[in-house]
Amino acid sequence: MSEAVITLHGLTKRFAGMDKPAVAPLDCTIHSGYVTGLVGPDGAGKTTLMRMLAGLLKADGGGASVLGFRPDTKRQRATCGSGLYAAEIRSV
Repeated sequence: MSEAVITLHGLTKRFAGMDKPAVAPLDCTIHSGYVTGLVGPDGAGKTTLMRMLAGLLKADGGGASVLGFRPDTKRQRATCGSGLYAAEIRSV
């Protein structure tokens, strides 16, 4: 099996005033060599998840690693060189 590039262990995020978590507990491993899509309706938590993986937003629970680095650790985030560019795609 190929190397794990992203690993999530019970990753969660809640925002004040929301009934449901923005990101419910997520557990998954994404391996190198595969094309993986992250799809869902508005408000499903896609951007929140990507912000946590880029180290721009702190998770409330669980953990994640990207290329073996923890995105919630400033030093490791700088070493990894991760970033996030969010583009909105709209149908015409």
